[in-house]
Amino acid sequence: MTSTNRPVTIVGGGMSGLSAAYKLQQLGIPYQLHEESNGWGGKLRTTHIDGFSLDHGFQVIQSAYPALDDYKRGGLLDGALAFGSGAWLLTATGKTLIADPLKHGIKGIGALLHPDIKLTDVFKIIALRKKLLSQNPSDFFQSPNSANTTIPSTQDYLLSIGFSETSIESFFRPFFTGIFLEEALQTPCSLFDFIFWALAKGDALLLPNGVQTLPNRIASKLNPSQIFLNSTVGNNHQAGIPYRSTTTLYYSLDHDAGLGKFLALNASRMGRVNLIAVPSMVQSSYAPIGKHLLSVSLKPSFSGNVDAHAANNEILTEVENLLQRPINAQFLQSFEVKSALPMNTPYVYDLPSSVNDANIEQNQFLAGQAIANPSLNAAILSGLQFAENYRAHSSKL
Repeated sequence: MTSTNRPVTIVGGGMSGLSAAYKLQQLGIPYQLHEESNGWGGKLRTTHIDGFSLDHGFQVIQSAYPALDDYKRGGLLDGALAFGSGAWLLTATGKTLIADPLKHGIKGIGALLHPDIKLTDVFKIIALRKKLLSQNPSDFFQSPNSANTTIPSTQDYLLSIGFSETSIESFFRPFFTGIFLEEALQTPCSLFDFIFWALAKGDALLLPNGVQTLPNRIASKLNPSQIFLNSTVGNNHQAGIPYRSTTTLYYSLDHDAGLGKFLALNASRMGRVNLIAVPSMVQSSYAPIGKHLLSVSLKPSFSGNVDAHAANNEILTEVENLLQRPINAQFLQSFEVKSALPMNTPYVYDLPSSVNDANIEQNQFLAGQAIANPSLNAAILSGLQFAENYRAHSSKL
């Protein structure tokens, strides 16, 4: 039986555990937060080297995620700046900017100039944008009670809407490969709709000094006597969860490689590189004064199958071939994140309150053990919902 006088034990200091602690503190419920590593954030980690901020995997924070609302009101996203809404498509014939015309005006006409993007594709993107923005995020997902219903894959969904195969190969596949961490686009289309909605409604943000700034800011709002790093409680409750991995390489540059604030996608369908970006063009604190940071994400099929550190010169040559220019970059570091995205989620918007019953009875929260879908929004929401469910359960005692 729970007791509001006995602290809730939260195991795991990623975004789920931090969010549970944050909400419990708001509700006046005592807690103890234990994180076995030496830093907060879980998968939201940043390493600082020679003035550069290197996120473990290319990561952004979607400003439209509803679960971020409390943190926005608390000023925890202050200083966040946005990537451009769109991407460069890199092919053997050069690069073309595909941008959101409603956010970037005339830059949005680039889609009409790319041979792989048909006029009908442009109209379908506009129609899909309008349709999704008229809905609520939870509308995109099946209810927890019907979680066994088969959902079309993103690939089949895009084809059913009528997008051309060339637009899928040149734009949708590389762009959403960077989000889903799988190249076949077999991820249920419910998550595609949610991400597309978030991109249309808000911005892809970077915080000053790296993605770990967010969990560090949350931790700074918690009672320091109730949070513990390098603290192991029980067995690893996430040990049996299957994950997708990602590999990112970082290089130092003296310029922005001609990319500005937009991502660049490998639309050539060849090679190991999937996505290129210059985070320091968005947040100058990602690089020391006079320098820029180049981020290169590999296709998931190569993550774990290539020694990125040893192959950094070959990968840089591939980047230069995609950009069709020498960029004189110096290798900094590479990161293979083996537990980047969980693969066993039910793809619902939120989980039924009953999922927390066993934890509540034991006065604990095993953060990250169960989330609704593989997104930052769902990770935060799982912690917030646990805290609310705990309060509701305790009030009945």
